[in-house]
Amino acid sequence: MRRDLDAAEAERSDAVRAQTDLAERRDAVLATEDVGELEAHETALAAVERRVAVAEARCTRLAGEIETAEAQAEQAHRRAAYAQAEKALTEGRRVLEREYLPAAKALAEILRRARELRQVIIEANKLLPDGADPLSTMLEAEFDGQYYPDVRGLTKTEIYFVNRKTGLRAGPTDCPEYGPNAASLWERRERSIELPLPLHPAVEHRSVIEFTNLPGITGGESYVWPASHWGRPRAGRTIEAGSAYNV
Repeated sequence: MRRDLDAAEAERSDAVRAQTDLAERRDAVLATEDVGELEAHETALAAVERRVAVAEARCTRLAGEIETAEAQAEQAHRRAAYAQAEKALTEGRRVLEREYLPAAKALAEILRRARELRQVIIEANKLLPDGADPLSTMLEAEFDGQYYPDVRGLTKTEIYFVNRKTGLRAGPTDCPEYGPNAASLWERRERSIELPLPLHPAVEHRSVIEFTNLPGITGGESYVWPASHWGRPRAGRTIEAGSAYNV
C-alpha cells in the first residue's frame, strides 16, 4: 500500500504541475481571440483538473487504509504483549508463592539457628571461667566492622621525648616542646603500640543475621525475616522475627 501511495502522490504532483502550466497559459490563449483554441485549452484544463481530483481521492483513500492497517498492527502488537504479560503475572505469582516463600522460610530457619548458637556464646562470655578469653560472637568468616574509628588497624603511634644528656624520658612537667633550648635538650621519638582487641568493637560487624531482609508475600506488611539494622522494617505482622543481638 505504501508503494501504491507513493505512485498516487507522484501522479498527483504531475497533474498539479500540468494544471498550473495550463492555468498560467490561459491569458495567452485568450489574447489570441481564437474561440477554438480557447475551447481546446479549457477542455485540456478541465481534463487535468479531473486528473488532479482523482489523484487526490486515491491518495486520501490509500493514506486512510495505511493508517487503519498500522493501527490494527499496533493493536495486534499490544494484544500480544498483553497476553504475554498475563502469562508473566501468573508465572510471577507462582514463583513467589511456590519458590520464593519456601526458600525464604528455609533461609529464615538457618538464620534463626545461627542466632540461637550465637546466643549460646554470648551467655558463656558473661560467665567466663578463670583464665579464659571471651569467645568471638562473629559467626561470619570475615569481620567488616571497625575496632577503632580514629586509627588504622590495631596499632597507634605514641610520641615521646628523651633527655639527650640523661637518656630519661620527659615527665609531665618537663614541657620538652617549649623553651629556647628545647630542641638541643630533648630528642623527639615515636613508637608503635599494639592495641588490645576489645570485646565490643567501635563499629559493629554487619552480620547477615541482622541485615538479611525477607519480606512476606501475604498478610499485608508481613516479614519472613526482618532486617533489624536497616532502620525500621516495614510496619506490620512478623512471621519469624525475634530479638536481634549486636556482634
